[in-house]
Amino acid sequence: MKHLARSNLSDQLARILGSRIIKNELKSGEILHETKISKQWGVSRSPVRDALHMLVQYRLLEKTTSGSYKVTEMTRDYILNFYDTANIIYQYAFAKAAENATKNDIRELKAALDKIEESLETNNFGIYVEGVTECGKIVLRIAGNPIVEKIAMELMPTAERVQYSTLSILPNYLETMVAFVRKGYQHITEGNPQQAAQDFADFAEVHKQINLDNISPKKASDPVLRGTK
Repeated sequence: MKHLARSNLSDQLARILGSRIIKNELKSGEILHETKISKQWGVSRSPVRDALHMLVQYRLLEKTTSGSYKVTEMTRDYILNFYDTANIIYQYAFAKAAENATKNDIRELKAALDKIEESLETNNFGIYVEGVTECGKIVLRIAGNPIVEKIAMELMPTAERVQYSTLSILPNYLETMVAFVRKGYQHITEGNPQQAAQDFADFAEVHKQINLDNISPKKASDPVLRGTK
């Protein structure tokens, strides 16, 4: 039986379980039980319940009619609804970042981009997703709209989950994904809001289509499966 430090038990459990869902170690539709988690980690049910509620808020879990919790399923509607929302938020944020970015902001974005580039050297999906998350947080901060930033932060775990899913389906697409991020960085540094917004839209479309095709496979002749390099 594993044990956690006694402080911030709910936050620790939410991070651990959330990471396992994002990385598909806990599968889509899998049922989680408070009692089992409590015994596994050597904690009372109260922090477990709080952690599971957090993951419901982040849309990684759903509460079932029986009172247990289920890993949110990666259905067609789940993917479409997520990207409809992400496009509204992030096209706005990328455009505003291109308008607002200072030299210090650009340096921060470059550091996040360097981490993303590092993922290519080792073919490390974890480093890639971590770097993209950092980049997204910086863009949201630069955009300067706290309401948009708050909504986007709640969507961030789902964004990470879909990215892991994309690269699990088509691991050779890592280079293509990095190329999209490079373009977004370039157009933010050039102060081109319209193109920066389009860069996110293009990046999101590839992720969306790969996951939709995994649910309802298309022919290999489909443009998204031929690559966008």
